[in-house]
Amino acid sequence: MRFKAALVHIPLILTALLSSNVTLADQTDQRLDPLFLALQSDNRSLRVEAESQIWEIWYESGDDSIDDLMNEAKDAVQMGRLQSAESFYTQIVEQAPEFSEGWNRRATIRYHRQNFEGSLADIQQTLNLEPRHFGAIWGMGMILGSQRRFTDAIVAFERLLEIDPNNTNAKVRIEQLRKELLKGAV
Repeated sequence: MRFKAALVHIPLILTALLSSNVTLADQTDQRLDPLFLALQSDNRSLRVEAESQIWEIWYESGDDSIDDLMNEAKDAVQMGRLQSAESFYTQIVEQAPEFSEGWNRRATIRYHRQNFEGSLADIQQTLNLEPRHFGAIWGMGMILGSQRRFTDAIVAFERLLEIDPNNTNAKVRIEQLRKELLKGAV
């Protein structure tokens, strides 16, 4: 039953991915735009540094109490207390619903707790707030692939490549998914 409910979110998520513009984002930090441009570079060290800085910016909420909760959640994850971490992330999304990284982190925890429906819902919210969120797009592709929705997963990873065209992991994943599609066609 949970699997069927998760499928309801798939068309909405894919529509958001396909209709979102890479140059626009709901995140307001002005430092992000040049960093996303750097992901398009042929210079590997520039791309690695840009990705690292993007994650750092995404992690900053601009609110000390939210940042404290983020750190508590991170500590809970490191101690393997995923239920506690999810609780912290739920507090974050309730207190700061416009903070995309709170949604993304909760999506990740829900994925690891095998709550794929909840994870997909959080991914959708993350992408509504930050359409360029390559981490959320990766997570969506992984969930779709595990659900054997290979074509939809390929669409997600191709979207990721629009944002980060040098992402070799996404390229490898697309090839694996295409092989799975061919196996199913035989």
